[in-house]
Amino acid sequence: MNDEGDTEFRSALESTLTDLGLEALTDAQTRLLVRHFRMLRQWNRRVNLTRIIEPNLAAKLHYGESLFGGRFIGGASVLLDIGAGAGFPSIPIAIIRPDLRVTALEANQKKALFLNEVKDALGLANFEVARARLEEFDWSDYDLLTSRALDRSESVFPRIIRSLGANQRLMLYCAPDLLASLISSPTVREGLVETHAVPHTESRLIAIFSGERSDES
Repeated sequence: MNDEGDTEFRSALESTLTDLGLEALTDAQTRLLVRHFRMLRQWNRRVNLTRIIEPNLAAKLHYGESLFGGRFIGGASVLLDIGAGAGFPSIPIAIIRPDLRVTALEANQKKALFLNEVKDALGLANFEVARARLEEFDWSDYDLLTSRALDRSESVFPRIIRSLGANQRLMLYCAPDLLASLISSPTVREGLVETHAVPHTESRLIAIFSGERSDES
């Protein structure tokens, strides 16, 4: 059942996509995102999924930013969202890229349950949930890793970057201070990171780290 929040969110989402220079979504894709937002608000009353549930802010800060990252997926075929939480960016990306197999990695039982409920409610055939800690999960077969919010970021991400395979990338949604910390680490070699500022924000960007490639052709 639609409510005033759904209408406000839909309108804000459309405006956000325009501001970010992104193509308009299909009606079916928009309906799925509205459904996810509705479930997010309902579950957030009893499970702490996010502090941002106001329609306009959620459209801009959660959904718009997640969809903006979709520009940089390239030819990846399997994506792992580390510490998926409420499903950002994994659920919006799974919705706009049905050709992409998306796994949401979430150790918290209640959050993983929410993600599974969303998968079933939205009928996302290309989306699955793995309830596990990163340290216990084999991510070697994923060609794109991504994350928007992860505890212990400054200690966890350098290890991930150091372990990236030749055909793997890590796409981080982050602030400049985290990027600066990672770049200053001996783990990251010059030329193995590219950055993209999220339009109309002062402190949000997408940083993409690539695994080292062999010098052999």
